[in-house]
Parts: sequence; structure tokens; C-alpha cells
Amino acid sequence: MTTAPPANPETASKAERGRRRRLAVIGAVVVVVLFAAALVIGQSSKSSPKPPGQQVGSQVDDTIPASIANLPLTDETGHQTSLAAFKGKIVVVNPFMTLCQEICPITTAELNQVDEAVTKAGLQDKVAFLNITIDPERDTPQRLHAYRDFAQLLPNWSLLTASPENLKMLWSYFGVGYQRVSEDAHHAGTDWLTGKPLTYDVTHSDVTTFLDPQGHRRYVLQGMPLGSNAPLTSGERAFLNDEGRANLADAASASWDSEDAVQVVGWLADKHIKPVG
Repeated sequence: MTTAPPANPETASKAERGRRRRLAVIGAVVVVVLFAAALVIGQSSKSSPKPPGQQVGSQVDDTIPASIANLPLTDETGHQTSLAAFKGKIVVVNPFMTLCQEICPITTAELNQVDEAVTKAGLQDKVAFLNITIDPERDTPQRLHAYRDFAQLLPNWSLLTASPENLKMLWSYFGVGYQRVSEDAHHAGTDWLTGKPLTYDVTHSDVTTFLDPQGHRRYVLQGMPLGSNAPLTSGERAFLNDEGRANLADAASASWDSEDAVQVVGWLADKHIKPVG
């Protein structure tokens, strides 16, 4: 039996050092790979905004039918348009009337603050805010145009009206009910534009709907927004009646706030948007 010669201590030492270097290199590579993976995962989560939870609103995915998307609407300049004309943009659709004294001014002010955040994020050309009336008898294009200054709306707002028949079809699809009621002669407000006493009111449900650029209905906020921080103009604030002023302080009845709406827009734009205020 042949006995193996004793190992050369110097050669063994070099081999051991080489092995240790290889292990060190492998370990360093593993650390780098794990760090890179963690970084990618972190960036991925940051680049994927989420909508608010179902306790705030409802996430949906319905394609708006052509019969609704193509309904003729008239803007404040008298030009005809439609929901289909806004395809390619995120669209925020809100029912309102220029002579509302309770919730509409608060909702408009909250959404205008959302638009301010959208504008600061550089997305103003990709998002459109639509206030569509539920009071076509009084909300003529001329009155809608005056309301833009009254509410100090940003440029990417559109104020729209239509025939009573078309508005009924539109709001029926979006789940907005409304009804004309007589004003109490002893408590009737005064028209902020003409100074004349108001003769009737229009009660309606409060439903703010968000459409994606493909024309799908994607998120719905129902109910009154939080009014305590609503940035109403002096004119809007002065026009509120007793119920409207109570709504400003009624946090318990509020369903959502401007930060919730900003989060919805950010989700649809796939971009984190910093709320204003």
C-alpha cells in the first residue's frame, strides 16, 4: 500500500485562502442580489397606488354604454359635448346645481381642492372634473359660466347642462335621484346671481363617480364630504342656508374627504398624489 506524501503546508494554506475568498465573493453577491430584490419590491409597491377601502366608497368596473356616453351635453360656452368627448382622461362626474345651499358647494369646494393637488402633481391635462346640473331649468350656460368665477374653479373643470330628458337618462345610469320641491316662502334664500328670492329647490342624492381613461366607471363615492376644511369661497359660504352651515360642522355624517378623492385619482393615474392642506 502506497502512503500519500504529506501535504505541503504552504500549498494547503493557499488553497484555504482561495476557498475563503470565493466564499466571501459569493456572500457579497448574495447580499447585493437580496438588496436589489428588496429595492425593486419597495419601488414596485410605491409605484402601485391603491384605492380607498370599501368603507369609503365602492370599487366597480363598468363600461359606460354608448347610449349614455354619447348623450348630448352643453357646456358653459354653449358648445355641445358628451362624456365620450372626455375619453382618454380620468373623469370625475358630480351632480350639482348652481343654486344649491346645502351640500353642492361643499362637494365642489372639496373637489376643487382635489384638482389643486392634481395640478401640483402635473396631471391637470389628464384629469377632468365635470359638474353636471340636476336643475336644467335655471342652470343655463350663462349661469354656469358665472358659477365658474363664483366657485373659483380651476381650468380643467367643465360645467354642463342638457335637456331634461337627457339628464334624466344620464343620472339614472349613475344612480342619482332628484326631485323638484317648493321653497318655504318664509325661509327662501336669495339667488346669488340675480338677487331674486328662490321659488323652488331640487333635492338629490350625492354620488361622485370616477371614470378611467378607457371610459369605465371605476369608483363611486356616495354621500356628503367632510365640510370642516372645505375651502369655500366667500360667496359660496355666504350662500349656504342653515342646513348648509350645519353640514360644514357635521363630521359624523360625512362619508369621504378630499384625501379619499385624491387617492382614487392617484390610483387611476398610477401615481402617488400628495393631498393639499
